[in-house]
Amino acid sequence: MDFNEIVCYSQTIILILLLIGALLNFRKDLSSTKEKVKSKCPSCGYNIIGSDVQYCAKCGDLLSQSDGLGLDK
Repeated sequence: MDFNEIVCYSQTIILILLLIGALLNFRKDLSSTKEKVKSKCPSCGYNIIGSDVQYCAKCGDLLSQSDGLGLDK
């Protein structure tokens, strides 16, 4: 087996492995749909999207000192 053949085969195997990894990652992204949590700022009433927000984007008020908004359903 010639060196050029070995390089060609190894590049083909690497491309196949990268393709498999990309397909698995794409499937994972499709299956995990994240819900957006919406709430309002207690100070200004601005709509806040996300559960890990610490400060209001409009007025800068501190929303929570722990893990984001205290969302009670």
